[in-house]
Amino acid sequence: MTTRDGRDARQPYRVRVSKVWYWVDPTVPTDAIEPGDRVVIYPVSGDAALAILQTPFRSPDTTHRSIDFSTLQGERFTVLAGDIAALHLAAIDEEQT
Repeated sequence: MTTRDGRDARQPYRVRVSKVWYWVDPTVPTDAIEPGDRVVIYPVSGDAALAILQTPFRSPDTTHRSIDFSTLQGERFTVLAGDIAALHLAAIDEEQT
């Protein structure tokens, strides 16, 4: 079953956060996403969030590894890798902004 939130997406899609539209690409492997990139975080449970990756995200060997992010306003937060169901690369949709 495919969820409506993009968690299981197989092709690029758009999301709107506040007044800004983003293209989200679920086809980019997580090990290709770099610190400084905008991402949509889909947790195992709960709502998705748009954030900026602060530490490299590699397929974790353990579910206890912490991944650092920041909000678009610069507030830092940490999520356990095992609590992330999907991580998708996001970029501002310049045509809609």
